[in-house]
Parts: sequence; C-alpha cells; structure tokens
Amino acid sequence: MNLGAVSFDIYSALYDTPAGLARAVAPVLKARGVTGDPLAVARAWRHKQREYLQVANSLDREPASNRRAIEASARYTLRGLVPALSAEEVAALVAAWEDLPPWPEAAEALGEVRRRGLVLATLSNGDEDMLRALLDRTLPLRFDYLISTEGGRFKPHPSAYRRALETLGVRVEDLLHVAGAATDAMGATAYGIRTVWVNRAADAVVDPRFAPAHEIATLGDLPPLLDALRG
Repeated sequence: MNLGAVSFDIYSALYDTPAGLARAVAPVLKARGVTGDPLAVARAWRHKQREYLQVANSLDREPASNRRAIEASARYTLRGLVPALSAEEVAALVAAWEDLPPWPEAAEALGEVRRRGLVLATLSNGDEDMLRALLDRTLPLRFDYLISTEGGRFKPHPSAYRRALETLGVRVEDLLHVAGAATDAMGATAYGIRTVWVNRAADAVVDPRFAPAHEIATLGDLPPLLDALRG
C-alpha cells in the first residue's frame, strides 16, 4: 500500500462524545430535579443527532449543517423537561460539542501518524468552525487538512469521501480512513477507501459486504497497523 494520507473521523474515532455531552446535560437535569442518568440522556441525544443526519441525506433538501442537527436533536431529546429548555441552555448544549474529551490515547496516536510523515486530515460531519474550536481547545497537534461535510452531504454519502480525495489530491488507494462509527466504516469502504474501524464496543457492521479492511479496539492499535500496511 502506497499510503500517503490518513483521515480521521472526529466525533467517534477521536473523541468520547457521549461523555462530553453528559457533562453538559447534567446541570440541565439537576436544575429541574431530574434524577435520570446524564450519560443515558447524552447517548439518546447522540442517537437522535445521527438519525437527523441520515434523514437529511435521504431527503436531500438542504446542505449539511451539523449545528442544525445538534440543536434539533437536543430539543427533541429533552422535549419533556419542565420548564422547557431556555435559549441559553440550548446554546450551552450546542457549545458542548466544542469541548469534548478526546480518547486518552488520541493525541499520541495522532503524533505517531505525524512521525511517519503522513498527511493528517479530518473527515467529519461536523461544521468547520465547530471542528476548529474543538481541535484547538483539546488536541495539541495540528491537522494538515480539516475536511468537513458542511454544505454538502453527510457521511456516509459517497460525496463526502469524494470530497476528501479531491481536497487531499490523493488516489483512493493512497488514503487510509480511520472511522469511529459503523456507518462511516461502511461508507468509506463502499467508496473503495481502505478503512480501519476503531470498534470500541466490539460491534459488527450491519452489511458485511461493506465490512472495513481493519478493526482495532483503540487508537493505540493504529501505529503498528500503519507499519504493517506500509510494509
């Protein structure tokens, strides 16, 4: 494999998004005396945010905006609260996506990619300004390219992966994509990109025809895989 670039999903592969969202949800619940598990609520919110992305792709009515998906899914998930969410609370929940905790091994894994002389890129459904704010605040290493689906179609739409190849100026066989979600792993694989899925939950893809070439348990397993691929 003539590996030249590595692209990373952000919200699943590099960050523990549910944990970060739970931190933001907790004070909202506490203010209303709700004793539910903030992490469970955060996971429900994340699920609805992903559902919004898939519906938006299918309807094909508007350009991709993750900020819109985040706000709509937050309002939906917490619609039963009394009193209802205030504008300030909604803004704080949206802002939580710019201060998520990276997985403990994320910074080191990115450094290992850099030390191997590979081009480092994101490929995310996040809006560009939100991604920049998150990365600048939480990870010390700079990406060569910040590729977002904003204004186009969300992953796993084929156009998202085409955008990555065009932006990076590489052939499909020269890119390795690191996915954190099964849908992203399948989408990149279906497009012909060699994909490694950080499969922390030991899950499986729903359609084995698009199973990724590689699976790892954590980002700590990525450096030896890179060495094996480069031979």
